Amino acid sequence: MAAHARSFAEEVSTDPESLHIIVVPHSHWDREWYATFEQFRFYLVRFMDELIELLEEDDEFRSFLLDGQVILLEDYLHIRPENEARLRRLIREGRIDIGPWYIQPDEALVSGEALVRNLLIGDRKAREFGPVMKQGYVPDTFGHISQLPQILRGFGINTFYFMRGLGRDLRDIRSEFWWEAPDGSRVLAHNLSESYSNAAVLDSDPRKISIDHGENVSYDSLFELRDRLAERTDSDTILLLNGSDHMAVQREFSRYISGLDAAMKDRVYNGRLEDFERRIRESGIRLKSYRGELRFGRYHNVLKNVLSTRIYLKQENEAAQQFLEGPVERFSSMAFVAGARDQSAFLRHCWEDLLRNHAHDSICGCSIDEVHREMSARSRRVMQVGRKVLEESLGHLAGRVAPPARNGEIPIVVFNPSPWERGGSVTVGVLPYKAPPYGRRIFSWSGRKEITPDDYHLMDPDGREIPFEIVGEKPSVEDILNRRKFMIRVLIRFDADRIPPMGYRTYRLVPNGSSERLDPAPSGREREPVLENEYLTVRAGEDGTLAIVHKESGRVYAGMNRFVDEGDGGDEYTFSPPPEQTVLDSGDIDWRVKGGDDPHELVLSGEFELPSGLTADRRARSKMTVSCSITSRVRLRPGSRRVDIRTEFDNRALDHRLRVLFPTGLKVRESIAETAFGVVRRPTLPEDSEGWRERMSGIHGQRRFVCVEENGTGLAVLNKGLPEYEATDEGEVFLTLLRSVGWLSRDDLAVRPVPAGPAVPTPEAQCPGPQVFEYSLVPYAGGWESAGVYRHAEEIWVSLQGKAVQRDRRYAGYEPLEHASFLEIHPETVILSALKRAEEGEGLILRVFNASDKTVCTKLKFGLPLVSAQRVNLNEEGGESVEVRDNAVHLAIGGARIETLRICFARSR
Repeated sequence: MAAHARSFAEEVSTDPESLHIIVVPHSHWDREWYATFEQFRFYLVRFMDELIELLEEDDEFRSFLLDGQVILLEDYLHIRPENEARLRRLIREGRIDIGPWYIQPDEALVSGEALVRNLLIGDRKAREFGPVMKQGYVPDTFGHISQLPQILRGFGINTFYFMRGLGRDLRDIRSEFWWEAPDGSRVLAHNLSESYSNAAVLDSDPRKISIDHGENVSYDSLFELRDRLAERTDSDTILLLNGSDHMAVQREFSRYISGLDAAMKDRVYNGRLEDFERRIRESGIRLKSYRGELRFGRYHNVLKNVLSTRIYLKQENEAAQQFLEGPVERFSSMAFVAGARDQSAFLRHCWEDLLRNHAHDSICGCSIDEVHREMSARSRRVMQVGRKVLEESLGHLAGRVAPPARNGEIPIVVFNPSPWERGGSVTVGVLPYKAPPYGRRIFSWSGRKEITPDDYHLMDPDGREIPFEIVGEKPSVEDILNRRKFMIRVLIRFDADRIPPMGYRTYRLVPNGSSERLDPAPSGREREPVLENEYLTVRAGEDGTLAIVHKESGRVYAGMNRFVDEGDGGDEYTFSPPPEQTVLDSGDIDWRVKGGDDPHELVLSGEFELPSGLTADRRARSKMTVSCSITSRVRLRPGSRRVDIRTEFDNRALDHRLRVLFPTGLKVRESIAETAFGVVRRPTLPEDSEGWRERMSGIHGQRRFVCVEENGTGLAVLNKGLPEYEATDEGEVFLTLLRSVGWLSRDDLAVRPVPAGPAVPTPEAQCPGPQVFEYSLVPYAGGWESAGVYRHAEEIWVSLQGKAVQRDRRYAGYEPLEHASFLEIHPETVILSALKRAEEGEGLILRVFNASDKTVCTKLKFGLPLVSAQRVNLNEEGGESVEVRDNAVHLAIGGARIETLRICFARSR
């Protein structure tokens, strides 16, 4: 008879029918959900106080799992700093398992790079306290991306514990299986089939242990649960999780474990996830393999419609991610190599703030209104800090590379953040007077010389005059430590071309010359509703749709940009059409078509009459209507293969879903959508899911694009923060623009009869008022890989940057050049994910991935003197030297493979 909970190493079973039952106590802590972060933290502090006290009093309580997220330590110690030493001691002794995540993330709504930073920051912060738990614990995320095994392996994590997302029958795949990423990386997966709360309430008598938590987990005794889990595994070990959402630790836990161990024929003891992993690996059982994403609802809901809940959150998050991963980190890294101050502490601050928004109840938009107001504030802070870092970095670089100004000229350096040659529109702020030098302490100054941009003309590096326009003014706070303070910059806009890969070209504003100005077409100008360039023709129809002719293939895509609106009686988790549904089509709108302010733009506008909401019984849409203005600005630039669309919609209706439809006419069997570190192919016809907890539909998630193809032609639909799409076998692509709902959760939905949370009104989830949606269309011949879809997706997000050099201060160092490239990457299916300072040690971290499924040979060509390059893992560990030849690195990268390099340059002083 056991007198106490035995350690795992002591257990030896002689009964062939007995099991090893490992009980892991935990609490799943949603930082914000149906209460705010601060309200939940109030209870977190009480929970942690009690946990520390109990572990110190009870030596038989072996270990506790702190939900796999280190941020809870920060949250707690901000209120209880006096308990830090006690907490550290328990962690070092292995009594509290922490990490590997900084925060438990959603996976579908964040970038692959954000997932890497989550683990990177989580690892560093956990190390400060003690050992890092190297277990892939993701208990409640709403489905899982296909590349997660490769990401986990990049941090030395070889396991994966999950509840949601399985589509295979457990009688076939079993509770334990190998989960493989597209590159072949694999982890030992364990499905929490009876949820992460399967033993939430213990007792020393197994007959008294019962749970009735609906379809998540329900049993009348621990014997019933034991037998159910045993049927699903080929091993002699099962895992019980003693805890649930925000649940306090059971003070009698050790006594209960001892009682169960005595009462059952099985060996029952308090263990850790690593103990469970060890037993499964040592059991020698043959495991089946599964490759692909886990976003299916066979046993547990994956709640796919959170993809479009509170769409403004998705737009804000994507803007912040693209900004940090793109121009901010890339140019701050280059500026550091060129002698600028290290800004990595500010960038880490940005990432931590952004990651706090990535918990599933947060970024999915399924919390109370106040939670999401606080999220928007975090996103704004990220953008504020990011803009200052970018401004400083560009200022430093421009000062290093711009040729000396002559005769009142103003050099304007245009930077390209992408590792391929680009052109496009750039907007630059110019001081309209000659200011004193930066860095000179001054209270006021005299002799201020006004500069009138009308008296200047713009010259490119080849000496050609370039037309530009003045588009406004912008307040600017500059050189604040020397009291320059508040300035007004005049904004000028022009088209730059042939900007070298991740490089720059220098233009010049030259005084005393006649200025060629862009003469935009007046607003409302009547002209033929057609846009055309060498690749595409776009014609607007009277029904408000677009016909796009792809000249290379001759294919016509007609009826594009049609809007479809339907009632939604669901909640923040689930789209649920009312029983008596009404679907409205924008073809009935009285559309007005005119030329825009830009000669390359058409403007289509009208009033969409929509039902004001649902009837009182929520069975149908209201007969009362409201008028919602809708405007689409369609742009086709010279030399562009892409049609850009900006749709503005004044949402005055409640409880509805607005989608935009692109009927390509292609006969397709699958869609090709961007996911983290690659693409995922999904069948357009959902598989049979009769009897599943959540029926399969055509709704899926994407990052920045989805493609459909047939016989060598295709269409890519790009988006800016619109992650929900549907593709049909008739080639129709629906992009969800808006889903307006008024409840956190409801229990009366036809498509999901059980609630997903508390029934709390959330009026701000109706997303009332003006909304802006941006998306683009890229017709192509051949496959998506050769069409440059990834490059188009970056270009709609990551713009060219310009910096006017109006400082007298000059930087010693590089010889000024009119243009140069810092980094060029070939081929185009090798995608740059990160260029950043290393977390520790010297050098920069450069991360790329192969978006294709075939091995490619890539060339990374650098424009600065490269001293060394080493292959490292995602945790920036290891160091396999890579040959540097002619200032370039050549790598063979396997299909769907992520590669990370530590690169060192001769840093300027």
